[in-house]
Amino acid sequence: MNAIGRPLRKEPSMASRTPSPRQKAAPAPRKAVRDSVATRSAILDSAEQIFARDGLRSTRTEEIAAGSGVTKAMIHYYFDTKEALYQAVLDRVFQDREQGMDFSSLRKLPPVDALHAFVERLLQQMVAKPHLGPLFALENIQNDGAFYNRNGGKLYRTLADILERGVADGSFRQQDPGHAAVNIMGACVHFFNVSSNIRTLWPKDKADSTASMINHWRAVVEFVMCAVLAPPPGPRARNPRQPRLAAL
Repeated sequence: MNAIGRPLRKEPSMASRTPSPRQKAAPAPRKAVRDSVATRSAILDSAEQIFARDGLRSTRTEEIAAGSGVTKAMIHYYFDTKEALYQAVLDRVFQDREQGMDFSSLRKLPPVDALHAFVERLLQQMVAKPHLGPLFALENIQNDGAFYNRNGGKLYRTLADILERGVADGSFRQQDPGHAAVNIMGACVHFFNVSSNIRTLWPKDKADSTASMINHWRAVVEFVMCAVLAPPPGPRARNPRQPRLAAL
């Protein structure tokens, strides 16, 4: 009994208490719409396309932000400067390219097979991402290759090594591996660098089509292999168009 004669209420034990709706545990926080990996990837995807179109100098961070669905401040959270973002784009391209080219497997193949595989794999990547040609062309024009040379030279060195091995074992004709590598790379990627300029060769719908890229792919493989392979044994006709370098 209490002081006014009413019976005392027995408090329920902790085990028997049931929370009221207001006392229920707060729900777990909602999963963030974007996680850091997805946000960074979206920024790089947008930046890769815009850098390939405008180059480092002319690209505006605001446009990259709009293309990736984030704010400009968010871009600077992940990348301190536009130059840092640009280098990150190139680094990712180099990493993807190295994985697709599988350089280690090329070193294990005979030179003829290695060259054929190199050209096929490179063209496959260019067909999948035709904007990579302009991206690297603008890097050369605007930045004198300053960002490309950090990791980009491995592609040329691998190709030159294949050519050097082929010359050494007689599979390929005598040639300078470095200059031959540059010429082969040009045959592979120039089509994508100037796709808008060569529409006079084909109707627009054919010039821009995947079928046209695949036809280019086949033509380059045939062109490169015919240019590099050693001629069959037997008498060789003198080339009347041999350049007279001594007269230059």
